[in-house]
Amino acid sequence: MTDAGDPIPMDETDQAEPTALQDVSDATADGGTEAGAEAPVDEDATSDAEPEDPRSADDLRAELQAVQAQRDEYLDDLRRARAEFENFRKRTARESAGQRDVGRADVAGALLEVLDDLDRTLEAAEQSTDDSLAKGVTLVADKLVRTLQGMGLERLDETGVAFDPNHHEAVSQQAAEEASDHPVVAQVFRPGYRLGDRVLRPAMVVVEQ
Repeated sequence: MTDAGDPIPMDETDQAEPTALQDVSDATADGGTEAGAEAPVDEDATSDAEPEDPRSADDLRAELQAVQAQRDEYLDDLRRARAEFENFRKRTARESAGQRDVGRADVAGALLEVLDDLDRTLEAAEQSTDDSLAKGVTLVADKLVRTLQGMGLERLDETGVAFDPNHHEAVSQQAAEEASDHPVVAQVFRPGYRLGDRVLRPAMVVVEQ
């Protein structure tokens, strides 16, 4: 039996479950945010924002035009340098070819008298009774002529062709059997030679008209 002055014991369920008011108080005490509190500001996001370009649209257009003008100037310089190099390359090639032609002409010109001696030797060998001598001289002469022809040397000794003062040198003139408006080569005293467009020696001829 319990006395009136003794405290009334509490039920176990009442002791285990805290009240709703206590839950709110505990949450506030543990660092929770109360209603109406401001959210923290992200300082890193603010610092990463790009600064606004202070230049105006007119300034940007002017800079663009200046860059384009400089680009066009560089391109013009490049084209001019390329054209100058191409002209230099062509000029050098022409000069080299001209020097080679001059060198060949000098060699061939120095051998013209040798060719004349071979012609006279061949004429004498044809009249000789020594067949081996005539054959040997002919072989040497043919080899030299083929070598010079490989260099571009051309012999001028045709008859019956029109007289050309650039290729022929008239030493005498005779009357033609048939009248002609232009002189014709009737006989060749000494053959001439041409290397390309350059006449090394005109042919000495007799013309008839």
